[in-house]
Amino acid sequence: MKKKLIYSILLISLLPFLSMRLYSQEAAKIKPYVTLQYFKDTEGKRILQTALTYSKNRMELPLPGMEVAFYTGADKKVLLTKINTTDKGIARFELSDDMKPETVDGMWAFSSEFIGNDTIKGETSEVSVRDMRLEMALTEADSIKTVTLNAFTTEGGKEKPVSGETVTIYVPRMFSLLTVGELTLDDAGSATIEFPSDLPGDKEGNLVIIAKISENATYGNVEKREIMKWGKPTDYSVPVTHRALWTKIAPRWMIYTLSVLLIGVWGHYLFAIIALIRIKMDADRQAKEEYRI
Repeated sequence: MKKKLIYSILLISLLPFLSMRLYSQEAAKIKPYVTLQYFKDTEGKRILQTALTYSKNRMELPLPGMEVAFYTGADKKVLLTKINTTDKGIARFELSDDMKPETVDGMWAFSSEFIGNDTIKGETSEVSVRDMRLEMALTEADSIKTVTLNAFTTEGGKEKPVSGETVTIYVPRMFSLLTVGELTLDDAGSATIEFPSDLPGDKEGNLVIIAKISENATYGNVEKREIMKWGKPTDYSVPVTHRALWTKIAPRWMIYTLSVLLIGVWGHYLFAIIALIRIKMDADRQAKEEYRI
């Protein structure tokens, strides 16, 4: 009895230390951020995309090579697939055209899950979207270029116009998208905007025109894009004789400025060397004169 009592007391005394150890191990795990997004591109492809990242030193870093599971359904989830994240922490899954996800109040319910491991906690993300069909018509009459949008959704097997939503028109630039204008869909699901005629295009004047709904709470991300000769022909090739910061031959002003600075620096070095030599010569001369005296 005494031995059992001693063992019990030892076990009870060790429990706090064991619990603290388990708690510290759990607290040391990385807490990831899981973001699930729905995309519908210009070809009508429906894509689920999950970004798996974590925060370190106030920087958001990707988690590559992690398995992410995609599900459909709200109450009863059905596994669609499992995909490993890329080097950027992205996992993408394209829904098939014949797939008809379970709807709740006309909304498709999707979710993605990362189950976690010994060093990273598990996390899930959910999104509910309604399918939208976005149409874009580009017309030109009397040198006036017009972009017309029509948006529809399906409810109860019938097509219904989408109203009140904002669609943004973009053209791609070198590093980002240039906003041309924003349209609000009317009750008929339609909107029109005049396209500017002074935007630079490629050598033939081609422009990629993009109509896009971004991060919408109901429809997710939907876009439509077309190429039209609505830009000013622009030749971006650089002549061989052209001098710029990004060419092999630097601009003349930079060469002249650098030459003056280098001449000034080396001139100071030369002046200092000559001054030291003269000081040495004067010291030797003075020493000889003192020796003669």
